[in-house]
Amino acid sequence: MKKKISVPPEISRQFRFDNPVYEEELMKKYALMSQVASMYYIEGIQQPEIAKKLFFSRSKVSRILTAAKELGIVNIQVQRISERVPSIEKQLKALFPVKDAVIITNFSEMNEAETLENVAHFGALYISNLLEANSVLGISNGNSVNNVVRRFQRMQACSLQVVQLIGSGSNAYRAIESRDMVNQLTTEYPGKAFFLNTPLYMDNSFSREQLLMDPAISETFQMMKQCDVILTGLGYFDKEQLTTAQIIKEYQTPEHVAELSEKGAVGCICALYYDIHGNYIPCEWNSKCIAIPFSDIKANNMTVAIACGRRKVLPILGGLRSGLIDVMITDVDTAIQVIEANGTSPSV
Repeated sequence: MKKKISVPPEISRQFRFDNPVYEEELMKKYALMSQVASMYYIEGIQQPEIAKKLFFSRSKVSRILTAAKELGIVNIQVQRISERVPSIEKQLKALFPVKDAVIITNFSEMNEAETLENVAHFGALYISNLLEANSVLGISNGNSVNNVVRRFQRMQACSLQVVQLIGSGSNAYRAIESRDMVNQLTTEYPGKAFFLNTPLYMDNSFSREQLLMDPAISETFQMMKQCDVILTGLGYFDKEQLTTAQIIKEYQTPEHVAELSEKGAVGCICALYYDIHGNYIPCEWNSKCIAIPFSDIKANNMTVAIACGRRKVLPILGGLRSGLIDVMITDVDTAIQVIEANGTSPSV
């Protein structure tokens, strides 16, 4: 009968072993893997020398190291260090009427959420450098904007005036609200908050007009015109699946979606939809959505958009073509897809 031994819990957890009790011979095998891995990765001894010391063949040493990685005995971590890609930034600025582009390298093993976090770090630095004392900053909502806001760095002691650019969702769907980010920023940067205390969408035109006459709401809309910087994400619209940006889904009806599809919607900015050329779409949804007017976004001199991923390629392309976006912040893979979707070959 083979002898059984217990593996200490900390070892079991560390190596991801499922069973805390193992045969003695098996543990000897794991111990050997640990010894060989330590010699190679920590002591820096090359595989031929390890083979000579332990009287193994070099191929056996290689197999042991491979098995050690598969079991988790060896856990290699690489610190990802990203940088900007000047060649793609230059090409975007040559192709589209955009003031600047911030294009960040990414890594093949990163998922979309990790890529966004990576890009948001550079976005936060970029926005922070734009802000001066008493700057007026307009904030949209969603995951992309929230990732940037959480990483803001106080580049200088200054107060901010922060404006909510888009109405709020209902309790049925807890989006990452513009209101919450406005509140956070005016807490960290002592200043004044201008809230848009309305729902995102109101179907009743009379009630909508009455609500917009409220003095506090009127003041917020006036401040939207004075924004020094607008920070926004970009929503997508999938014609094939008739789906739209998740953050506004709770308000949209099948009739809204069908009309947007018919009129060629590819994306939205501050919940307002536009086509592949960045043109505003006259439709029921846009006319009753409560958000910064599309014309105010386009008239702003520093509208900064952050978006990543395959679904955001067409929204980015439309926004860039029309000059709706002044600064585009994304990763290199997304940027290359945008260039290709424009019918151009990327010059990496």
